[in-house]
Amino acid sequence: MDKSETKMEKKEPTKVEATKVATIDEALEKTHFGKFNTQIIVFSGAVLNNVILESVGMSFALPVVSCDLDLSYQEQGILGAICFLGIIISSHFWGLLADTMGRKRIMQPTLFLGFAVTLISSFSVNFTMMVILRFLNGIFISGSSATIYAYVGEFHCEKHRNRAVLYGSFIAAFSAIFFPLIAWVFINQEWQFEVPLLGITYRPWRLFFIVCGLSGLVCGIIFHYLPESPKYLLGANRHDEALDVLRYMHKKNTQSNKKLQNESFEITTLLPDLADVPAVDTQTKTNDKKSLTSICRVIWNQTAPLFMSQHIRKTVLSSAILFTTFFTAHGVYMWFPYILNNINLYVAKYDEPKRLCDILRFAQSSNFTLDGDAEFPVAEKICVTKLEIDTYKHTLSLEFIYVGLLLLVIYANRRFNRIPILFIVLTVCGLCGILSLLVEDPMVSIYLFLIMLCSGLGTNVMNAIVVDIFPTSLRAMAVCISLMVGRIGSVTGSNVLGALIETHCEEALYSSSIALVVAAILALLMPKAASEKKKKINVEEAN
Repeated sequence: MDKSETKMEKKEPTKVEATKVATIDEALEKTHFGKFNTQIIVFSGAVLNNVILESVGMSFALPVVSCDLDLSYQEQGILGAICFLGIIISSHFWGLLADTMGRKRIMQPTLFLGFAVTLISSFSVNFTMMVILRFLNGIFISGSSATIYAYVGEFHCEKHRNRAVLYGSFIAAFSAIFFPLIAWVFINQEWQFEVPLLGITYRPWRLFFIVCGLSGLVCGIIFHYLPESPKYLLGANRHDEALDVLRYMHKKNTQSNKKLQNESFEITTLLPDLADVPAVDTQTKTNDKKSLTSICRVIWNQTAPLFMSQHIRKTVLSSAILFTTFFTAHGVYMWFPYILNNINLYVAKYDEPKRLCDILRFAQSSNFTLDGDAEFPVAEKICVTKLEIDTYKHTLSLEFIYVGLLLLVIYANRRFNRIPILFIVLTVCGLCGILSLLVEDPMVSIYLFLIMLCSGLGTNVMNAIVVDIFPTSLRAMAVCISLMVGRIGSVTGSNVLGALIETHCEEALYSSSIALVVAAILALLMPKAASEKKKKINVEEAN
C-alpha cells in the first residue's frame, strides 16, 4: 500500500508539470472558445466590412460622381480602381510592418488615417484631387485589409482558426446587405448646398463617402480595448505578454461559464508550434534598425521564404487564384450599378428581348431619356443624378444571395475539404457568367450575372486556406502578397471594363467568366493544410 502511494506521488508532479508547458496552439485551446473569441470575430467582420465600404462604395457613387465631375468612361474606370491600386502598392509594406512590429500597432493607426482621408476626399473639387485622395485612402485601407485575417486567426487554435476566419467574412458579408440601403438613403436625395471657399456644390454622394468611412473610425476606437495577437507576441520573444493575453482570454471565456468558472490557467511556459520558425533574425530587428542595409535585410528575410522551394507553390497558386477572383468579384462589380441601371432603363421602356451586351450598346447609342419619350431619344449625354430604384433592389438581391451561399460554404467547410469547395464555387460562378451573356431575357441575365459576382466567396475560402498553410512568422506577409496580387486583378478588371465596355463588351465579360473556371482548376493544385489532413484521417477512422 505504501509503495503504490509512493508511485502515485511520483507520477502526480509529472502530470502537473505537463500542464504548465505547452505549445502556443495547445495554450490557445486551453483558453476555450467563448465570449472573447466571439468579440474578436465580430471585430474582424467590422474591419472587413469597412474595407468593403471604403473600396467598393465608389461603385454606387460612380455614375453620380461622373456627372458632377464630368468624367469619361476611362476616368470612371481609373476612379473605380485607384483605391485598389493604393492597396496593391502598400500591401507588401504593411505585411512587413505587421510581421515585424505587430498586428495591432499597424492596423489601429491606419484605420484612423483612412477615415481622415475619406473625410477630406468628400470635398474634392476635381478628378485629380479625388484620384489622389482615393489612392491615399487605399494605402491606409491596406493596413488592415489583409492583416486582419492573420490577427483573427492567431487568437484561435487550429481546431477553430478556419471557422473564425470564415465567420468574420460572413459578418462582413451580412453587413454588406445594408450597403445598397445606405447608398439609396444618401445618394438618391435631392438636397445640395454651396461651399464658397472650395467652389463646389456639396451633394448627397459626398456625404455617402463619409458614411462609408465611419466604420473605420469606430473600429479604430474599439481596437484600443483589444490586445495584440499572442502568437505574434511569442514570435517576437515577448513571452510574458503572450501569457498575459492568454490568461485574459481564458478569464473572459470562462467567467460566464458555470462549468469552467473555477478552472485556472496553469500554463507558465509557451513553446512555438513547429511550423512557426521565425523568418526574421531577432538581432536584425533590435540592432541598427535605422540602417538602410538592415531594413533591406528585414524585407528580404520576410519575403524571400515565400518564393523559395518550401512555399513558392502555395504563394504562386494563391496569388493567381485571388487575381482571377478579384478581377470579377471587385473589378467587374465596380461597373455593376452602371450595367444594372442601363438594363433597368431598357426593361422599363422596351419589351424586345436582347442580350446583356446588346442592351449596353443600345443604351450608349440611343442615350435613354429619363423623363421623356423613349421614341425620341436625345443626342446629348445624360447626366445621372440618382440611380433607378430597381438598381438598388437587384444589388440587395446580390447581397442576400451572397450571404446565403456563404452560409452554405461555412456549413460545407465543417464536413468537406476547402479545396473542393473552392473548385465548385469558382466553376459555378464562371459558368453562370458565360450563360448571362448568352440568354436574351434581361432579367434572367441579371440574376446569372449576380451569381457570377458571388465569386467573391472564393476570396473568403482562399484567405482561410492561406492563413492555415503558412507559418505565423510569414502569415501576414503571405496574406498581404496574395491579396496584393488579387487587388491587381481588381484594378485590371475595373480598367479593362472601362476601356472595353463600349466597344468590346462580350470579350471583356467572357474573359472574366472563363478565367474563373481556369482558377477553379488551379485550386485543385493547392496543397492541403495540416488541419485538412487531420480532418480526412478523423473521417477515415470514424468509418
